[in-house]
Amino acid sequence: MKDKKCILIGVDGASPEFILRLIQDGRLPNFRRMLEEGTFAPHCFSSLPTSTPENWTTIATGAWNGTHQVMSFQVFQPPELHGGWMSGYSSKESEAEFIWDAVERAGKQSILLKYPASHPPTMSTGVQVCGCHVRPCAHQIDGAHLFSTEEPRNAPLKLRELGGTVALPKSSKPVLMGEMVFEARGLGGHSFEGMDEGTALYGVPDREKPKPENIGINTPVCKLLPPGKIFYVFVYAGNGEEYNRVVIAKDPSASDKIAQLGLGEWSPWLAEEFDTVDGLREGTLRFKLERLSGDGELVSIYATQIMDIEHFAFPEPIGRELYENVGPFITDIGWEGLGHDWRSAWFDTSVMLELADYQHQWMANAVNYLTKTRDWALCMLQVHCIDCAHHHCLGVADPAANSDREIGDKYLEFIEQLYESVDRMLGQIMNQADENTAIFVISDHGGLPGHIRINVHDVLEEARLLVRNAEGEVIWDQTRAYVQNGIFVNVNLQGREPEGIVPPEEFDRTCDEIKAALHAYVEPTTSLHPFNLVLRKGDMRYVGLYGDPSGQKVGDILFTLREPFGGVHGEQLSTARWGLCSNSSVLIMRGPGIRRGATLDRTVWLTDIVPTICEFIDVAVPRDTQGAVLYQAFEHS
Repeated sequence: MKDKKCILIGVDGASPEFILRLIQDGRLPNFRRMLEEGTFAPHCFSSLPTSTPENWTTIATGAWNGTHQVMSFQVFQPPELHGGWMSGYSSKESEAEFIWDAVERAGKQSILLKYPASHPPTMSTGVQVCGCHVRPCAHQIDGAHLFSTEEPRNAPLKLRELGGTVALPKSSKPVLMGEMVFEARGLGGHSFEGMDEGTALYGVPDREKPKPENIGINTPVCKLLPPGKIFYVFVYAGNGEEYNRVVIAKDPSASDKIAQLGLGEWSPWLAEEFDTVDGLREGTLRFKLERLSGDGELVSIYATQIMDIEHFAFPEPIGRELYENVGPFITDIGWEGLGHDWRSAWFDTSVMLELADYQHQWMANAVNYLTKTRDWALCMLQVHCIDCAHHHCLGVADPAANSDREIGDKYLEFIEQLYESVDRMLGQIMNQADENTAIFVISDHGGLPGHIRINVHDVLEEARLLVRNAEGEVIWDQTRAYVQNGIFVNVNLQGREPEGIVPPEEFDRTCDEIKAALHAYVEPTTSLHPFNLVLRKGDMRYVGLYGDPSGQKVGDILFTLREPFGGVHGEQLSTARWGLCSNSSVLIMRGPGIRRGATLDRTVWLTDIVPTICEFIDVAVPRDTQGAVLYQAFEHS
């Protein structure tokens, strides 16, 4: 028999309960095939916090957080930004060895497609595509834009009646003209509002360098040099008496047209030259006419993220090769414009549905192309649309959190359609895989409606452990405890904190006060106690958290929230279930030697994924792996 191989498909935020319901409804035929032809682990749990960076790193190393030491989103300086800062996941932060490095040490190769925590590359062989973040991306030339005559938008579009003649189709109304200006915003611009991951940002691995305070998850990355790039828009009435079409051109005379669009239509993918901090670069983008009113007052045109063709992959020539054989690559699927609040989105959810479909198709085609043209043993890819949708609208989509079903059903259908898109990608990859290849489908965590938020600073203030002024700013010389890194509380300790006031001899008593305050708190609208796990640092090893004496990552007190409290994920345990979803991870395995139609009743941890894959492909586990092989998933075990 040929050497066995494995494809790991990561679906960020996917919930097993949601998948099982859609399978029952007949909407996910390929997930059904996975269940029928493979082994399902319904009790698969992630590490704490139940968030993205920690758990994709755990999946890739088989190590607990205390070992790999990735505890949150990071503010770091990728080499592509020439000293600029961005938020994301850095491979440099992990203190545990990755599975792809163990595969390479065994003389085999890996293919990584947008796998988080893999950038900068640690492999010297194989293929890697991106891996720096969901967005912003260190490899993009510029982020997505919505050019619009009205808010909400992120780029203004001002139209005026055209005075001269242009090379346009005949119009029954005066032609309107405007400019879409891609400004040189800089490598790290101002963050947008709405960071909602329940985690803090901290400066590693560049902690010895001063870092800007305004860098967040939504900070744009723009490599354009002034004056940027301009495309020209012409709005005309192609038939009848209403405006119904636009032309996009590279010049004000419209002689160099690049797109002609009706409402809801996409342009073809365009390859254009851009003047950047790296010199003249060729980047890909496309446009969609998102809105157009008949009177021409409202015009909105969506422009995708601009990706540098040559520099999103390792080795670099792979970028051009993938562009020519698979198509343009994108990381942002419209999330920059949807965001965390469905009421303030720039555009309709159809943009994400269409871009997610494109990205999923690209992933499936890239897997097919690379696995057919390379020698490989492991392929790992990740898609993020489900988690994006959960943050955007799960709280309004889930009937448990929202009784208004007119708006709720609209957004529930949106999420369900994204699962269907993932299912189509899964089916294509399954059909392409040969008889020696296993497929693992995994999520880093699930998602909950984020129905009732708890401001832990308010809880500490109520217990007189924290003091704030009228503007809400912490008064440090009167504060004994504060929230650190999302799910931790730190003592404001003398000698450790910049403005510490608690003497070391009062540390233990202060920790006891913090624990008592959290346990005693009653949420006023429900009369329920929201905190279901409160541990001191010495007890956190029990849940895989240890190390970091600085307190920047692992705080003095750990807390988690019971459902229905907390955000979409991060603050709750992986066992949390509420409404249509749970916070558990998906794990389905299918391939030669893996049991068919089996369900593992045992508890499975994300640390178990790496040793199980290594057992399958006959590779020694990474040096720091702490998980166990899921022998019960194999035949004749």
